[in-house]
Amino acid sequence: GEEGGRTRKPKIFTCYVCNFTMPYVYFGRTPKMAPQMVLLEDSFVANDPFTPEARPLCLGGKCAICSACVCVTCSLYYTKRVCGKCAREVRGAMPVEMHAVIDRLPGGAPAAQPPR
Repeated sequence: GEEGGRTRKPKIFTCYVCNFTMPYVYFGRTPKMAPQMVLLEDSFVANDPFTPEARPLCLGGKCAICSACVCVTCSLYYTKRVCGKCAREVRGAMPVEMHAVIDRLPGGAPAAQPPR
């Protein structure tokens, strides 16, 4: 490669909702640092800074509807990752059991409810 002793610029994950930012080491379904782990979606994965063995830590993924990068806190995973904004737009098509989860997602309250 063209590395030539230079350090490679870190890849940065940023959630479009909360602006959480963290370097990531892998994007995909099978992190190289944990080949036994198979994720259900393409995910941004970092080395967990709180474990000495640097276990893989899933930061988030891309919204299946709008393709925005979104962290696990600002999205939900129900067959596919969906950001809060898009989840509210398709709320009627989601199972009733998911409505409370959707309502708690960051990124604005549903139109029918005043902000708390």
